[in-house]
Amino acid sequence: MAKVNPYEVSGNIDYEKLVKQFGVSKMTPGILKKLGTENLLLKRGAFYAHRDLNKILKGKFAIVSGRGPSEKMHIAHLAMFKAVADLQKKHGCFVFIPFSDDEKILVKGTDYVKTQKMAIENSKDILALGFDPKKTKIMFDLKHMNQDVYNLAINASSKITLSTVKAVMGFKDSKNIGSFFYPAVQIAHILYPTFKRKVPTIMITAIDQDPFVRLARDVAERMGLKKPGALTLKFLPGLSGGVKMSSSDPKSALYADDSDAEIERKIKRAFSGGRETLSAHKKYGGNPDIDASFQYLKFFLEEDDNKLAEIYKSYKSGEMMTGELKSYTISKAKKFFAQHRKNRSKIKIENYLI
Repeated sequence: MAKVNPYEVSGNIDYEKLVKQFGVSKMTPGILKKLGTENLLLKRGAFYAHRDLNKILKGKFAIVSGRGPSEKMHIAHLAMFKAVADLQKKHGCFVFIPFSDDEKILVKGTDYVKTQKMAIENSKDILALGFDPKKTKIMFDLKHMNQDVYNLAINASSKITLSTVKAVMGFKDSKNIGSFFYPAVQIAHILYPTFKRKVPTIMITAIDQDPFVRLARDVAERMGLKKPGALTLKFLPGLSGGVKMSSSDPKSALYADDSDAEIERKIKRAFSGGRETLSAHKKYGGNPDIDASFQYLKFFLEEDDNKLAEIYKSYKSGEMMTGELKSYTISKAKKFFAQHRKNRSKIKIENYLI
């Protein structure tokens, strides 16, 4: 049985079922056209659902996409924030990126000092993706929580019952009291741009974080604010062929600080859609739809649609071997991360602080 909530994702994910369970709307060609971006995740189907984008995209809006700090950021994390940066470029919108370092302490029991260090390092990786310093603000909860955000959290908490938090978040009584209050902080993160700039926000996140959006939508109008919308991302496949990449499994993903040697080693060992023998592969072809290298090209690394289609056809027919596909993916990944490291070295966090 699948389990999907902000703190646990397991089992086989049925996205059709989640659409009904969470009450989101399926993505449509019309919504994609309104978003109007060439971002890989958007144009290749990784964002599969939304909330109220048909209404919100008619006017000005802001984007919120937060980060619960971890020791390393993998390529799927970077790709999601690249989508946010691309949407900012297209629409000229304000982007707010809150770092939930306090949540990590409450829910995961992470060390106080370590958590703050992780948040700083994560912020450099995110900001390196091309955000406009004049239209982007970040906030580290433990050190820089804005007074308006705190006030919003208190306001939200006064309008949510404990039973609602338990039901939506799936919490048990064994949680510490901070865990029960924390959804109010997340609501404040989501609603802050609406409070400050009087425009609706679009929360961009994976489906497991949607419970926070639902809580924010439940209380927004009672707080005198517009309901937030959402743009919802599928879980992106890992190198091992699993349902999603994992920050706790180094083999499942490429990370921002991986060396060229690590990139090459991981991709060479990645899950393959090729046949067991060379002759069988030439005769029957491979399966790019389950091949980890091809999925990396599709969602993260290959900008050229024609080139991607060519690789798909060639691999599926058996003309392209698994080794060739992996070699091409390795070269693209090395180039991607080399540019990312270069961009990261130029980031000055103080230019983005709230």
